[in-house]
Amino acid sequence: MKKSFIFIFVFLTFYNILFSQNKIDSLEIKLLEVNNQEKIETLNELAKAYCSISPQKTIEYGQQALVLSQKLDYNEGKAISLKNIGIGNYYLSNYDKSLEYYLNSLKIMEEMEDKESIATILNNIAIIYWKLNNFEKALKTYDEASIIMEEIENREGIARSLNNIGLIYMTLEVYDKALENYLKALQIMKEVGNKNNIAYCLNNIGIIYWYLENYDKSLEYYLESLKINEDIGNKYGVAGSKKNIGGIYLKLNNFDKSLEYLIEGLKLAKEIKAKDLIQSFYANLYELFFRNENYQEALEYHRLYSAIKDSIFTVENSEKIAEMQIKYDTEEKEKENELLRNSNEIQRLKIKRQENLRNSLIAISILILILAFVIYERYQVKQRANKILNEKNIQIKKSNTELNKKNKQITKQKEQLDNALKELKELNISLEKRVEEAVAEIREKENMLIAQSRLATMGEMIGNIAHQWRQPLTAVGIIVQNYEDDFEDGLLDMKYLEEHSDKVMDILQQMSITIDDFRNFFKPNKLIQEFSIKSIIEKTISFVKASFRLNSIKLELNLEESCYIEGFPNEYSQVILNILNNARDVIKERNIKIENRKIIMNLYKENGKSVLTISDTGGGIPEDIMDRIFEPYFTTKDEEKGTGLGLYMSKTIIEENMIGKLTARNIKDGAEFRIEI
Repeated sequence: MKKSFIFIFVFLTFYNILFSQNKIDSLEIKLLEVNNQEKIETLNELAKAYCSISPQKTIEYGQQALVLSQKLDYNEGKAISLKNIGIGNYYLSNYDKSLEYYLNSLKIMEEMEDKESIATILNNIAIIYWKLNNFEKALKTYDEASIIMEEIENREGIARSLNNIGLIYMTLEVYDKALENYLKALQIMKEVGNKNNIAYCLNNIGIIYWYLENYDKSLEYYLESLKINEDIGNKYGVAGSKKNIGGIYLKLNNFDKSLEYLIEGLKLAKEIKAKDLIQSFYANLYELFFRNENYQEALEYHRLYSAIKDSIFTVENSEKIAEMQIKYDTEEKEKENELLRNSNEIQRLKIKRQENLRNSLIAISILILILAFVIYERYQVKQRANKILNEKNIQIKKSNTELNKKNKQITKQKEQLDNALKELKELNISLEKRVEEAVAEIREKENMLIAQSRLATMGEMIGNIAHQWRQPLTAVGIIVQNYEDDFEDGLLDMKYLEEHSDKVMDILQQMSITIDDFRNFFKPNKLIQEFSIKSIIEKTISFVKASFRLNSIKLELNLEESCYIEGFPNEYSQVILNILNNARDVIKERNIKIENRKIIMNLYKENGKSVLTISDTGGGIPEDIMDRIFEPYFTTKDEEKGTGLGLYMSKTIIEENMIGKLTARNIKDGAEFRIEI
């Protein structure tokens, strides 16, 4: 069992590494095929993919993206490239360079007013301040990022800010505040589903429990963080988790376990050149060997620890970082001054706009005077027009006299039209009567078709009952014949009679149920009701199973329980029976091999409808008659065997009575009928 677990663990780790590598390979292939902005975006994707695997590669690809972005004057590409180079230097513990690139990236993002990117880079800058023990500056920067993330409702960004604020409180030894922020961040990260940040939060919670000396709880969170980091292939996260787990085992005096995790983690930290992690591993290994009284090894790790510590934190680095911060603050001050100048310019424009408004009012007043003069002139024109209009009215009165004469003529024509409409109305009444008589005749013919179809179906059903009764009647005959033999052998007593009478009654009871089912099938039912299609199918199959068994036809059913529809269950059953009988007859007539005789019924839900398909292995429907199979009286059987009404009535039942759809098509070995309701 243990070996199996180890194999699965190694396989999953290898799979995650291989998956990450496949993504990188895909991006590097894509890089050869793209140009301009798309090439910049691909280079930045590669830089991001390498950040926890090979920070040096992150810097290389970020530099290439930056050069090309500057050449194309592509601001978004510049900002992301600078951020990626900063991340690479952070993982290499080059904090002065990391801060320089972050600040340059922030400057461009502020010009672009990309709030989400501004908040992200502020978080990264705050981490640098935290690493340099400038907690006041770090906390202020985290708060700025958090305000922006809440403003744009970026839950993942809010969680990152909470997590980072927790780091500050942890460093200031305010552990309850730190744990509160970490747990809030973890809850949000789980909702968002960001595994990398979930692992990071778990790791930080483990640190809090370490400081609270709850080592069992701390180890639980560290191990959970390690598992997630291994799953996603985060080498930096794996190394950090192993460092913390090794430290816990050291606290618990389990030196073997501690040494195992510390050596594995140190190897990985060296592989990705993470100086801060390497420094921490050296410190833990120094303590481990010192407590084991192996002073020579302890001294060597202390020497390594001191050397790498000096390479990370130097006076020159601190001064350079301070200089960059002053430069950034100066630029921010210059931006404020520029805003002030802009404000003054806005005020000047406002005054000028007021002057323009005053001039506009004067111009409008002049226009109003001109408009009043024009209106007066138009009034004079209108007066002259009215005089002309009166003269015209006199002429119109003369015209009206002539118009009245014409109206009398129109009235006479209207009377003639009314007479014509009366005749048309009488004709319509006669036509409606003829239509009603035609509809009644059609309905009578349709009822005759239904009766003929049901008679044909009844003939089929009687044949099926005969098949089903043949076996039980034979069984009853055998029991009765045995009475005489058993009487002669002296076996006939009351107990014997009771046992065999019970068998006969059971058989007769089953035959009676068959008759009841047959009677209910043909009982007219025009009340719409909800019913289970699966139950109707099973009931219908009970009518024909003996006939199918006699003809060596196998029935295969794949029926869902949840298919319910509203309609007429007996009519639906008749449709199924018609299709099944047709399939049986085709298989018999075409003499299909016994091993290939099969009918398959599938019932399932599709797009809110219940769908039943019935397919057979009878060789299919000839293409030249496919369009005619649903016509009344059309049949390919002999006159004594078929009426040509089965499929016609089936389509009528499904599409007119139950507002569904019945179709047919040929498939590989035969035909398939599909009922949708």
